[in-house]
Order: sequence, then C-alpha cells, then structure tokens
Amino acid sequence: MSKEERIEQLEAYKLKERFTLDDWEDREVEMPIPEIVMLMKLEVIKFTNFLIAQLKADVENLQTKTQLYFNAWDNEFFDQDQTEFIVEVEYEAMRIAGVDGDKMMI
Repeated sequence: MSKEERIEQLEAYKLKERFTLDDWEDREVEMPIPEIVMLMKLEVIKFTNFLIAQLKADVENLQTKTQLYFNAWDNEFFDQDQTEFIVEVEYEAMRIAGVDGDKMMI
C-alpha cells in the first residue's frame, strides 16, 4: 500500500464510530461516563493524527517513532480497561500505517 493510500485510509479511520454501548457490552465492562468516552475518542484521533504526520514527513523508522509515542503517552485519565480498549482500537490504525502493533511495548 502506498503512503498516500495509508494516509487516506487513516483519515477515513478517524471518522469511524467507536466505544459505543454495544462495544462495551461485548467487552462485558461497564461503559464509563460520556466525558471519558469522549476523551477516549479524542485519544484515538490524536494517535491517528500522529501516524498521519509521521507518514507525511516520511520518517525513517515509523515503528520506533510509534514506540516513542507510547513511551510518552500520559494515560492517567483512563483506568486499565479503558486503556486496553484504546490500545486495541489503535492497533487497527497501526496496521493501516504499516506499524507492527505486536512489537509495541505499551
């Protein structure tokens, strides 16, 4: 997949609806308050924008840059279940961008 195709898919990815009540029920976890859900959605968009910016800048090692992003990620607003859910959603963005999510230390 070309860089331009990856960017286009990531732009579309940002528009997907996430963290719905059905998603939480599937996980068998109580849905947090709407403000937390909004912060979770914003976190996914922020991460996706990071990937898009890295692709546009044509960075040499996107895998390493992504690991550094996660090393610096401040997830204090989220509990363990919420953090895991965010990361699972972000795995798809990583896949689109060409990052191997399985190699991430998160």
